[in-house]
Amino acid sequence: MENKIQVIKKNLTGDYKKDVEFLNSLYDQENKIIEDAKATIDAINIVVEEINNNDNRFKTEDENNVEEVQEQTVEEQEIDKMIDELFEHLDNESDDEAIKSIEEIIPKIESLTKSDEDVLYCSFKSELEKIIFTKIFAGEKKVEQTPYANDTIYIIYADLLLKRKRKTDAMNALDRAIYWNFLSREARERKLDIYLSRKEIVKYLENVKLLQMISYTPQDMADCYNKYGYVFNELKDIKSAYAMYRLSYSYYNNDNVANLISTFEKLDPTLKEMNADDILNLAEDNDVLIGANNKIIKAQREITSDLINNGLIEQAKTLLQNDYAMTSDEEIANIYNKLIEIQNDENNSSEVKKDKKQEKENTATKSGTKKTTSKSTTKKEIIKNGKAKKATTKKEKVN
Repeated sequence: MENKIQVIKKNLTGDYKKDVEFLNSLYDQENKIIEDAKATIDAINIVVEEINNNDNRFKTEDENNVEEVQEQTVEEQEIDKMIDELFEHLDNESDDEAIKSIEEIIPKIESLTKSDEDVLYCSFKSELEKIIFTKIFAGEKKVEQTPYANDTIYIIYADLLLKRKRKTDAMNALDRAIYWNFLSREARERKLDIYLSRKEIVKYLENVKLLQMISYTPQDMADCYNKYGYVFNELKDIKSAYAMYRLSYSYYNNDNVANLISTFEKLDPTLKEMNADDILNLAEDNDVLIGANNKIIKAQREITSDLINNGLIEQAKTLLQNDYAMTSDEEIANIYNKLIEIQNDENNSSEVKKDKKQEKENTATKSGTKKTTSKSTTKKEIIKNGKAKKATTKKEKVN
């Protein structure tokens, strides 16, 4: 392996772009070579990793300048030190010191970014969150990520304030967390806990509805209906609570929810007679939303389409599974199954090519030519994320 790496390095020019093109060309060449191709490709990967790990002798002058621009400012270094100190206080359960640290950190991290009429700075947990927010809520503004997780700082702050029984201040901190990340379930969940502790049921239900409007997975949808069910059970409205848990289970099969449903049915066997229309009517009577936010579904479908167009099939399949779990749209199931067929066709085609190659090798061996074998795979096969799974037929939304 080491010899192969050295041979590859000797052919590098020092120009980053040219060297990457050279390395990519080696991939294509090695896919045509049978003997020991896998070992050579592994060697190429090691060299590529070295280049991408900021090995300056493989970079052009312009690229080194870009890296210098991206170095931390003195202010950011100071903030990093303050954050380290904050977590030391948290580890030591020095709540007062931690609160003091956060109150010093907040103005500094907020001063680093300022939204205006063209740019909106946010603190998202994932690229998917950023894309969904951009497509639905940002309008014409460009969305940029903040250097620090501002929302998380505020959530930690709220937790500390709650330990000091400062619920109003904690609520204000959570509102700031949501300002920085509108899709933060974590911040919204904590607000719900505060409303529940104050027995502010109307506000609690209003905020569950807001939580449902930003939900983009079946698990999150199920969680919202669990929250409705909990409140109605506390209010001794057993039928409504039962209906909510049935809705929850239709989105995500959770054993705890199944046990709750079973318990309700034992207490009142007539609940088993409740059909889908009855459940939907009870939801409407209680002003409970049915289904996911249509804008969320539309945004996810646009993202799914982009993933398919870019050949990211496994990621697209995950979103299609979420979509179908939330909508029971048979067209989505058809798209998913079509992707499975395409992947199977590609796998079968690859197997046919492999068989033909083996046959050719066997023929060469019989004719006296030295036999060479390889377990190497093509680039396309290497980047595939596992084998395709069959789509499952989903039951009715409320069963």
